[in-house]
Amino acid sequence: MRPEAPFYVGRTRPSSIGWTRIAITLAAGAVLTLLMAQRSSLPGVLLVAVLFLGLAVWTWMGQRTRFIVDEHGLTVSLGGFLPRKPWPLEDFRTVQLRELGPSRVGVTLGGYGWRRGKATTPRPEELTAVGSRKIFTLDEVQQPYRMLATRSGPMVEIIGRGSTHYIISPEDPHATAAAVDQAIRSRR
Repeated sequence: MRPEAPFYVGRTRPSSIGWTRIAITLAAGAVLTLLMAQRSSLPGVLLVAVLFLGLAVWTWMGQRTRFIVDEHGLTVSLGGFLPRKPWPLEDFRTVQLRELGPSRVGVTLGGYGWRRGKATTPRPEELTAVGSRKIFTLDEVQQPYRMLATRSGPMVEIIGRGSTHYIISPEDPHATAAAVDQAIRSRR
């Protein structure tokens, strides 16, 4: 008997690296605004200040998110209020937990935040099975991923049926992985 599709709400939040990126963006904007204030007109200074403030807010939104796991898949809302296109449930093959240390996140995933890109495929020792599922390793060294990685540690990796895979670093990776597992089982 298939289980009901879950309705799970989770969150991601910026790590110290995320907050550092936000602070550097604000500091660079403040310095540039002050330099321009000495030589430029007020509209130009305000434009630069608003541009850097917007960039800092966008960086924060890409790391402080809310997501929903349901019968449609996994839907991320940037900043907790701007929903993006769902990661489709019909594309999910399996789910597993992937452990990435602080020194490996940038190298493996290419950076932090909400993004698409190529990521290094997991090694078997980085993976933990979810429920009764087996771990799933990929053949190629790099694969296309849709990512929402905000911190190191355990992450939820969803192996896709096609060429795209998914990885997210939620506040509660075990509950998120269990919800994705239940969603996959409810689809079959």
